[in-house]
Amino acid sequence: MNENVRSSSKIVAYLLLILNCLSPMAAIVIAPSLPQMQKYFSNVPNVEFLVPMALTIPGLLVALCSPIVGILSDKFGRKKLLVTATFAYSILGIMPFWLNDLPSIIASRVLLGCAEGVIVTISTTLIGDYYQGVIRQRYLALQTTFASTSAILFFMIGGILGEHGWRIPYVIYIVPVFLAILSLFLLWEPNRHQIMQEDDSQIQPTFRPILLAFICAVTFIGAMSFMVLQIQMAYILGILGEDSPKVAGNIASACSALIVIGTLSIHVLSKLGFRTPHNLFIAFGLIGTSFILISHAQNAHDLLIYSLINGLGCGLLLPTLAIWNMRELPGNKRGMGTGMWYGSYCLGMFFSPIIVVAGSKMVGGLMPMLQTIGIFLIPIALIALILGFVKFKQATVKTVA
Repeated sequence: MNENVRSSSKIVAYLLLILNCLSPMAAIVIAPSLPQMQKYFSNVPNVEFLVPMALTIPGLLVALCSPIVGILSDKFGRKKLLVTATFAYSILGIMPFWLNDLPSIIASRVLLGCAEGVIVTISTTLIGDYYQGVIRQRYLALQTTFASTSAILFFMIGGILGEHGWRIPYVIYIVPVFLAILSLFLLWEPNRHQIMQEDDSQIQPTFRPILLAFICAVTFIGAMSFMVLQIQMAYILGILGEDSPKVAGNIASACSALIVIGTLSIHVLSKLGFRTPHNLFIAFGLIGTSFILISHAQNAHDLLIYSLINGLGCGLLLPTLAIWNMRELPGNKRGMGTGMWYGSYCLGMFFSPIIVVAGSKMVGGLMPMLQTIGIFLIPIALIALILGFVKFKQATVKTVA
């Protein structure tokens, strides 16, 4: 089978998309059973701090490891690293099923985060290597669609398995073994010469470190904004006088559904002629406006409506950033650039609650902080719109010339 045929294979694309879903799986599948785990280790000092670390520490390690992984994959290749990391992810993920002390469990989760960093970075990089143009854009957008949808599925699975004890959800980590085997037989190492040739019928872009740093900074802001409602929903409902976990879950689910719709809307906007600056304007505009509206919400119904606006903006934002970053990377820097991007994305998610909590103390509460974030994001949206007009004008001048 020649590489042109292989690169058009939907099976390979869906395998890469499913591999990327191992990132939300690392945290979400054990989330419902954390209270049971904390009760089991109740005699351990600082258990209320250590148990949540089992949930969050892999994400931090992804942020720290992704740039290094990207550099290594550019130098030594992609496939072997990805297959090895997927096997390791499965073994490390299931270890807490047998481990009996909390420090060992946290250590296994640290190593799991390193393996996760390899998987998400290289699976995304391979989408850039295997596919071009509209097809590449479609699969990068579908990454967020798959991740958002799988998050709902993993939470349900984690809840069902958690009914039988806090250790049982870790059994789900046996699944990546089969993904590793499929990767071994279905994936191939990209041709180094080929990915340096023409891409999308154009000359490969010049690597610009300053532009990469700028994209990573915008991505950090986007990821931080994305996580605000994911983490703060129950606290916002508490302020509104609604303490029901069921209501919080329903609103979060509705918001997740709009995130999925937002990821799919990028294809429609592309057909209408919208480009990265326009999508960023819409996305940051929707998210910023939603935060301002939420800060003035009077009840759970208001929060639901405004959260839907937020979900739509978040769904559009993340694939737009991924596509923007991938488009600006030459083949020989694709791994490193993708690793930097993923690192910024995960750092934004990690620091989101820290920034919100610290900011809330400074401005007098969570609701004023949400308004502050919204006011901060609106100018970013306007700057993106202005840059869109400038690029359009420059392109028009070049066409006329």
